[in-house]
Amino acid sequence: MTSSSWFFVVALVVVAALMAESVRQLRRRWLLVKVEGVSMEPALRDGQEVLAKRTSRIATGDIVVVAAPDPQLGWAEAKRARAPWWVKRVAAGPDEPMPGSGEAVPPGHYFLLSDNPAGEDSRRHGPCPGNLIVGSVIRTF
Repeated sequence: MTSSSWFFVVALVVVAALMAESVRQLRRRWLLVKVEGVSMEPALRDGQEVLAKRTSRIATGDIVVVAAPDPQLGWAEAKRARAPWWVKRVAAGPDEPMPGSGEAVPPGHYFLLSDNPAGEDSRRHGPCPGNLIVGSVIRTF
């Protein structure tokens, strides 16, 4: 092989590695999630997709992506690294009064609600630990 052929091969390998690293970095910062069910209607419909930015800055009123709780054991057995994801609205943050009870949300937790009262949320499972919230929704598709 000539030196120009080697250069072309090396350039292709470098470009492929840079593209793979770019995709990896994008996936670390952003998350695309499909809304399942009617719990967030009318704001979000079943089948709609949302783009969430991975962040720990969560505010009351934000729509967030969170690891779904275990159906029987609740948030205690939820695993952040696995799907399915829930899309919910933050109704109260740490030390704010919980809707319906007036008690303060424990430190490091958030009270999450569905926009549709028929959905499952913190009314059933209690306040969600903040470490299970993956990010805040910034765009819908």
